[in-house]
Amino acid sequence: MDSLLLRGGTVVDGTGAAPRRADVLVREGRIAALGSDGSPAAADRVLDVSGMVVAPGAIDIHSHSDERMFVSSAMESALHQGVTTVVCGNCGGASAPVLGLAASELDRDLARYGVERTWTSFGEYAAAVERNGTSINVCSFVGHGTLRMCVMGAEAREATAGELAAMRALLASSLAEGAIGMSTGLIYPPSAYGSTDEIAALASAVRERGGLYASHIRNEGDELLEAVAEGIEIGRRSGVRVQLSHHKASVKRNWGKVHGSTALIERAQADGIDVTADQYPYTASSTGLSVTIPNWAHAGGPLAMCERLRDAAVRVRIRDEYVETGRNWDAIVIARAAKHPEWSGKSVAALAGEAHRDALEWTCDALIEHDGAIDIVHHSMSEDDVRFVMAKPYVAIGSDSSANAPHGPLSFGKPHPRSYGTFPRVLGRYARDEQVVTLEEAVRKMTSLPASRLRLHDRGVVREGAAADLMVFDPARVADRATYQDPHRYPDGIALVLVNGEIALEAGEATPVRAGRFLRRGTDAG
Repeated sequence: MDSLLLRGGTVVDGTGAAPRRADVLVREGRIAALGSDGSPAAADRVLDVSGMVVAPGAIDIHSHSDERMFVSSAMESALHQGVTTVVCGNCGGASAPVLGLAASELDRDLARYGVERTWTSFGEYAAAVERNGTSINVCSFVGHGTLRMCVMGAEAREATAGELAAMRALLASSLAEGAIGMSTGLIYPPSAYGSTDEIAALASAVRERGGLYASHIRNEGDELLEAVAEGIEIGRRSGVRVQLSHHKASVKRNWGKVHGSTALIERAQADGIDVTADQYPYTASSTGLSVTIPNWAHAGGPLAMCERLRDAAVRVRIRDEYVETGRNWDAIVIARAAKHPEWSGKSVAALAGEAHRDALEWTCDALIEHDGAIDIVHHSMSEDDVRFVMAKPYVAIGSDSSANAPHGPLSFGKPHPRSYGTFPRVLGRYARDEQVVTLEEAVRKMTSLPASRLRLHDRGVVREGAAADLMVFDPARVADRATYQDPHRYPDGIALVLVNGEIALEAGEATPVRAGRFLRRGTDAG
């Protein structure tokens, strides 16, 4: 198919402009023409999309789908939401470059899905993604924690001058090979072991190449304001553009702090610092059960942590130390535990009670049994805060999830429903039903706003000459259907998804087309 005409739809172009009636002609992977007077009319295929919205495909600015295309190239749960680009390498962890401990840890993760790594450098990873094929576009940050593991393992100390130089060299080569910037995960070891000085020094290398610095900040609870201030300070020192990831205030005593944290962001913007944020539209987070263990106990990596947890004296020390979850065991729910699928959907409190165990003791034993790899959902945020943050014009939408599927190896357990519902939830619940934002603003937050942050040229907008990454949805029906207890459910209302001009989803079904590309900084991203 050389050309496709979407006829009769309402274009919401991603810029925030008012919706307008227009036909959209797609040819050779790009938007060839827009017409509101019945033209253009000639195309190899014509689809009547009357009553539908034609919008840019969603750009998931905060994804963790780094290796999921090697498990299922359809990237089902992302595609069915209208996502046409996923941004990987977030929270300080990335698939490349990988050396030393970074390589061995990635190989352990991939082995769970029967995937064999074929890359070391960032450029080799990008090439592997393209050889494998993917239904949607991919781009990636370099993870600060990954850099640390490449150079100095998971040691809980400051980097030496030589180690910092080695990390900077790896980062620079990866940026030259197309990485869009660097991310930190400052609650996750070993990224958590990095000082502000270290991160600012690395961020200066990102700034020199026009990249973006994205941060899971050091604390999203009691010390939220201090952590936001650190992120801003890194931008101030290095001159790098800053993206504060999945902005929120965690644990009830901290609800409302987003008023103060967003005020800090806005003050920094007024001072000329380029800082914005993103969020997911839910009141629960998702991470690993190991976050209930203090950072010092993670030194050496997950296997070293598990060995440490066997020591009764270590458990005594851990018990009274603060962690960001507050160890609210009733609110910490198991999403995936490979050796115990029956745990999925149950809280740690309930599982420990069934076993007649203390919750922390149960957690330590569970982590040991699973080599530290258990996924959780943590119910910890305020709906009022979600709405307040969403209304901020500089806050983009990101899922903070991995692509999953209702079938095959990615259907295991009960992952966070944001994997299936993030973008339709904003379009349906928060724009149409609750009017927290307008429809055109909701679309902007998931299209042109992330595209501008990532400097993805000619994406995130419906205009002549732009890449034909498009989603077509029914504005009256679009809605998320995934729940915490039944997460593997596709949304309603997403009728059609085009990636680089090819139909990737039609009539609710993924097609065999794999038109996704790896988008590289310097070519696809400036």
